[in-house]
Amino acid sequence: MTIADLVTRGIRGLVAYHVPRPDGIRAKLDANELPYGLPAEAAAALGRELAEVALNRYPESDPVELRAVVADELGVAPGSLVFGNGSDELIALLCAAFAEPRTGRSRASVLYPDPTFVVYRIAALGHGLDPVEIPLDDEMELDFELVDDALTGAAPNLAFFALPNNPTGTLWPPEQVAALAARHPDTLFVSDEAYIQYGGRTLVPRLAELPNLVVMRTMSKIGMASLRIGFLTAAPAIVRELEKLRMPYNLGSLNQRAAVWLLRHQRAWLMDRCRELLAERERLAVALRGFPELKVFPSEANLLLIRVGRGGDGRAAATWKALAARGVMVRNFDRPGPLAGCLRITPGTPAENDLLLAELPAALAAS
Repeated sequence: MTIADLVTRGIRGLVAYHVPRPDGIRAKLDANELPYGLPAEAAAALGRELAEVALNRYPESDPVELRAVVADELGVAPGSLVFGNGSDELIALLCAAFAEPRTGRSRASVLYPDPTFVVYRIAALGHGLDPVEIPLDDEMELDFELVDDALTGAAPNLAFFALPNNPTGTLWPPEQVAALAARHPDTLFVSDEAYIQYGGRTLVPRLAELPNLVVMRTMSKIGMASLRIGFLTAAPAIVRELEKLRMPYNLGSLNQRAAVWLLRHQRAWLMDRCRELLAERERLAVALRGFPELKVFPSEANLLLIRVGRGGDGRAAATWKALAARGVMVRNFDRPGPLAGCLRITPGTPAENDLLLAELPAALAAS
């Protein structure tokens, strides 16, 4: 056998996640980040706080202080939380902890809509699980009868639902996800609420009645992307299994201290910026709908999915390239499949959005 023969079979055909970084970018609208930096005084105060961290010591393996702050905010028991290095690590932990094949089957499976957050597929394949992908319709909506049939037929161990969804921005009814969780109690349902500040309607209140429900969040979309802190809340039986696999010291000391300080001292400022971004999302959506070449999908997240021309005609990729050459970075999804012809735009500051709108006509003409 060769080294290539030792590679996990499910990932052999995958391509590594790649984030392009062209030179000369003036408006970075590709990564679903909050575009506003901290005010100078707040940044200086945070710097003084972080200067007290003992860099020669390992971080707290159990982030007790952060746990208390997040539990109070969510209204859940501190012991019901699991923290990860971003939600990516939590998704991987779920796939690793609940991977036992059902009786009579050689492999377990993971269900999720398609298109959705790419890490669900990566984590499933990386842990030897079979993906069960439920296609969205042309409007990026989800057929819950189709999901119900797939849950019955495939009996997946896990089912992931991004509420709202990335990269489409769609918010499928959380109540229907909860209803499916009640109908299929032997499948673990994950409500990924990474964009909750932009779409609302959490399933946290349903946790007590649905022991197979997991609610997952991240701090990355509200101004703390560099900290890489995700968390989930679930029943004790689920938390117990995930904690067996969570690596010690998975959250750095600086990250923990910064998150606690920001949540205690700058939360109101961060939430105000989220509301500003919502207003910019709506302004940008209205302006983009004025271009006859574009289809703008409805969004309840801090992103806008647009289709340029017709899927497969290459105009979206050409528009992306032309925008990048003009200093505007958006996300390119133009490849064969349901996102053919699509670009994803993260609303930025008013000035960044104005730059996008100013450069877009020439970029479209170049395509």
